[in-house]
Amino acid sequence: MRRNRVKKVMAVMLAAGMVSGLAACGGKTAEKPAATPAAKEAAAETTAEAAKGADAAAEELKAEEGAEIEIAYWEGSTSDKDAWDELIANLQKDHPEIKIIPQTYPSSDYRDMLDTRIAGNDWPDVMRYTYQRLGKFKQADVMLDLSPYIAQESLDDVSPAFLSACTYEGKLVAMPHHTDTVAMFYNKRMFEEAGIRIPTSVEDGYSWEEITDIARTLKDKYSLPYAFGGIWENNSGYRYLPFIYMNGGSVLNEAQDAVTMDSPEVLEAIKLYEDWRKEDLVANTAFSGATTTNSLFVAEQTAFTFSGSWHCSYMQENMGDKWGMTYMPVRNGKTGSDMGGNAVFAYSETKYPKAAAIVIDYITNAENMKTFCETGAFIPVRTSLLEGGVEYKVFPDEMRILNEIVATIDPKMAADETSVSFQQLNEVFNEEMDPLAVNNSATAEQVVAACQERMTEVLNEQ
Repeated sequence: MRRNRVKKVMAVMLAAGMVSGLAACGGKTAEKPAATPAAKEAAAETTAEAAKGADAAAEELKAEEGAEIEIAYWEGSTSDKDAWDELIANLQKDHPEIKIIPQTYPSSDYRDMLDTRIAGNDWPDVMRYTYQRLGKFKQADVMLDLSPYIAQESLDDVSPAFLSACTYEGKLVAMPHHTDTVAMFYNKRMFEEAGIRIPTSVEDGYSWEEITDIARTLKDKYSLPYAFGGIWENNSGYRYLPFIYMNGGSVLNEAQDAVTMDSPEVLEAIKLYEDWRKEDLVANTAFSGATTTNSLFVAEQTAFTFSGSWHCSYMQENMGDKWGMTYMPVRNGKTGSDMGGNAVFAYSETKYPKAAAIVIDYITNAENMKTFCETGAFIPVRTSLLEGGVEYKVFPDEMRILNEIVATIDPKMAADETSVSFQQLNEVFNEEMDPLAVNNSATAEQVVAACQERMTEVLNEQ
């Protein structure tokens, strides 16, 4: 059984591949964003399914005798390392009955090194992994079912989008640890001189029409090559998906067994990008190309950009106080953003499943999540913390905005992005968007038609 699962997960990895981040004064304020009925239903079903058996976890969970748990993770920055060092030290102190074996890897080599270990049937007990890449492990059935071990009270505090991402076939197969997300970074001088209002809440974000007019105004006023860009480059096309989902579209249907890229809602969101490119409002960078958006922005060659929460330090180092941050756009009363960050899960055949569950529960509980996010400058995924429970020492105003944005992530998008086929689906999206994004050699209609056909082939091969 163990050998078969190793072969199965390696086959899934090889098949999937690895996805390598006008003056608007008096604009109408959007209605408060709300999840679509389908998204609400998906989130409710996810919560109900994951909760099965969770009440039993309320009883005290005891580790197996002589338990040893190896935790594999990467340290992506100095603050990330500090957060993990503090967490591991506290974990070992609070649970002396479990021997904790931390195993760190460079962030750039983590997946390759972990894949090599898996190929040799050498699994860590607990692993850190990005949400979008959980699908291959779900499909291979190698994730420990945490449903019997995590208390319902804990699950109720997790943001629905992230709980959905960590659930598969009615089982809780991982626990969300933290997230990062995308916001709109803008050039303070340009926006102030042009008299452009700055949104003050998630409900107050620019409409699609408003942000298009702003882009035209700033491009003309400052003779910019482009008005803005976005970090959906570097094979990260999924970071444009929030525009599709806030418009009521989706990549997959509710059952995730059919592609829905040919819907009017998806076409409208891709048409928006096509219109931006026709006027050179958005930078002509390929979805599969190198990341250049941030360098254009700090060089003041664009007036704003959709960038990640982890780029605040880069902006400050290269622009000083010339940049600001605001909320994502709003479409028909709904907004949304990218789902970044990581979850933790355990290998299904770990020798110490109870100890592994204790470790995961400890890492992701509210108190330790708060400390981890404060030290590492991450965004929590618990509603109790998103409502103001984290005190940031660096970029406190920006982190407040980002925490508010995270609460708007669409649960249906989260479920689709962590589906078993998503890596291949994202590759198709990147490739089909490239001709439109680079030189307008494809129309929005052609993009959605090609995505529908090729993505359907991907699903049929599963």
